[in-house]
Amino acid sequence: MNKHFSVIASALLITGLSGCNVLRGESTPSQYVDDVALTTKIKADLVASDNVDALDVNVDVKNGRVTLSGYASNSAERARAVRVVRGVDGVKSVNNRIEVKKN
Repeated sequence: MNKHFSVIASALLITGLSGCNVLRGESTPSQYVDDVALTTKIKADLVASDNVDALDVNVDVKNGRVTLSGYASNSAERARAVRVVRGVDGVKSVNNRIEVKKN
């Protein structure tokens, strides 16, 4: 039974990490865990912000460097999203690729 569990757990781990930065050599396991935690914190802060529609903003973090993409209603919302992210501890830089929605 334990052998089967180990095989299944290993398969799930490999499958789950197959697209991650660790297996591509872009991050260490520790950096990857830090990036996942940072992504969670950033998304939580965007959701908590009354002035940013967090559902329209995608967050990608690699080694503390954040890339924002998605859409904002206007340029002020786009700028607010960047300010929120820059205020999160652990963020090294922000690449803002959020586009303003065209009406």
